[in-house]
Amino acid sequence: MALSNHWLTHFFDHSDSHGIDYNRRLYSFLAFSYFGCIALLIFSYKNYSSDYTVIFIITSLAAIVFIVNLLLFHLYQSLELCGKIGSFGIIVFCFILVYQGGIDNTALYWVFPFPLVLFAVLGYFNGSVANGILFICLLVMLNNPELLLANYADSEVIRFLSSFFVINIISFINEYFRESSHSAMADININKEQQANSDALTHLPNRRFIDAVFFPTSKINVKDRFPMVLIMADVDHFKSFNDTYGHQVGDMILKQLARTMERCIRTEDIVARVGGEEFLLLFSNTGCELGLKIAEKIRKEITVMKFVHELQELSVTMSFGVAFAQNHSEIESKLKEADVKLYQAKEAGRNCIF
Repeated sequence: MALSNHWLTHFFDHSDSHGIDYNRRLYSFLAFSYFGCIALLIFSYKNYSSDYTVIFIITSLAAIVFIVNLLLFHLYQSLELCGKIGSFGIIVFCFILVYQGGIDNTALYWVFPFPLVLFAVLGYFNGSVANGILFICLLVMLNNPELLLANYADSEVIRFLSSFFVINIISFINEYFRESSHSAMADININKEQQANSDALTHLPNRRFIDAVFFPTSKINVKDRFPMVLIMADVDHFKSFNDTYGHQVGDMILKQLARTMERCIRTEDIVARVGGEEFLLLFSNTGCELGLKIAEKIRKEITVMKFVHELQELSVTMSFGVAFAQNHSEIESKLKEADVKLYQAKEAGRNCIF
């Protein structure tokens, strides 16, 4: 049976990794947008008093589009939307520039940087689509001179298309492997977090996870965690299983108990192995009455479990101590209370809840 790691997905995800990649795309978008606007405004100003009226209009309209897009970003903080708008603006600007030819038919030289920008802002997949569309359209335009206002030499067209294709390939390879390595490093970090915060035998959260991750985040996410039911649980007469049947049987019992308890709790709840045969169950945003019902459900499920060892059926029971915390400041005292109640349950004959 596949081991459940739902507790891991709640606390150790790719948010930090995604944040790093988001910032990379964000700064690429902002750098291009601001420097692009400044460059376009400078070109507009220089062509305003010259005979290049068409260039003035093209650069002015492009500057306006990018300025409006920047304002939209600062207003709505949507990098996804504004990145696509900016990329679409780049593609349209390239078409118009190549169609018109620019000053002295130098438009083709100004197109070269844009594949890098599209990959940086859109990522390798969307960047590939955008650059693919741009390349195919330019290929059609430049191989049909009657579609253009500009007049490019055949040798110039061949050199441009070849160089532009190579730039796209190199940019794609760079962006693809950058994203792949970034994702691989994120997975490695997640695995390290899992190993550090989980019990090697049962694959449940361990004491380190509870103390260093769960309880500190509970202080921040008060509404999602409190009131909280804390249950200390211990396997009855566990030492006798190890002494009589060996540690392998004891390990088998602990693993099966872990899976049984996981099946009995909700996705948002936590069951952790905090000692040899000791477990801690934490029910977030749960009343005491419901917590007791869940504990009773777990107790009953365990009593009907059967462990077979050398054709001999072994029965296992557990004792439970339950405490109820209204807020984060009560956690430490309630853990001690649950521990005291656990010993009371054992003294009362075991296989019960206190």
